[in-house]
Amino acid sequence: MLKFLGRGSAFADKHNSAFFFHDNDLILIDCPASSFQKVKKMNLSAVKNIYILITHTHGDHSGGVGTMLQFAWFVLQNPVTIVAPSDTVKNDLLTLLIQIEGCEPEWFNIVTADEFHCEWLVSAVLTTHAQTLNGKCFGYHLSIQGNDVVYTGDTATLDPFLPLLHSGAYLYSEISFYKSEVHLFYMDTLPILKELVQKGVKVYLMHLDNEEKLTKMIQNTGLELAPLYQGE
Repeated sequence: MLKFLGRGSAFADKHNSAFFFHDNDLILIDCPASSFQKVKKMNLSAVKNIYILITHTHGDHSGGVGTMLQFAWFVLQNPVTIVAPSDTVKNDLLTLLIQIEGCEPEWFNIVTADEFHCEWLVSAVLTTHAQTLNGKCFGYHLSIQGNDVVYTGDTATLDPFLPLLHSGAYLYSEISFYKSEVHLFYMDTLPILKELVQKGVKVYLMHLDNEEKLTKMIQNTGLELAPLYQGE
C-alpha cells in the first residue's frame, strides 16, 4: 500500500516517511529533509495535486516541508496542500512555515483532517508520544484501494490503533530496539504484533533505530520491514 522514502528514526540518514499515489495525486506522510531530496527527483509531471499529511512537528518528520513548498511553487508551479491532524498542530505549522521558515501564504493551502474530505483519508488518530508534544502527535487511518491502512506515526502505545485493525487491514507501526518512554519497545510490542499477524493483519515495521538487530528479531514471524522506494 505504502512505499517509504526512509524508515529510520531520528538519528538515521533517511528519516521515516511514506507516500502513495491516488489517481494523479501524490500523498506524502510527513516530509523530513531526507525525503524531500528523493521527492524532487521523481517524475512529477503528471501529478495534479500534492498533499502532505503531518503526524507531528518533530524535525525528523516536518523538517523538509518548507523546502518542499518552495520547490512545488517555484519549480513545479503546483501548490501543496498540507493536512494537519488538528487545529493546534495547524497553528504550530503556520508559525513554523511562515514566521520561522519564511514561506509565503500563497505557496500552500493548509487544512485540518476534519476539514479535509476525500476518499483516502478516514481520520487522524490521536496518540501518545513525547510529553513536550502532548496532544499534538497523531497517526492516520487511511483507505487505499479499498483497504484499511493504519499508520501509527511516532507513538508510545498501540492502544488507539488496535480497534481499527481486522483481517486484511494493513498496519505500519513504529518500533524501537532501544527502550524509551516515547517509542514502542520491541520486547513489549512484538508479541502484540505477532498476534495481529495471526489474525490476518499485514504488519510492516518503520521508524527503525537499529534495523540490523530488528531484522533478526522478526525472522519467521510474518512481520516485515516497511518497503523502501527504489527510485533515485
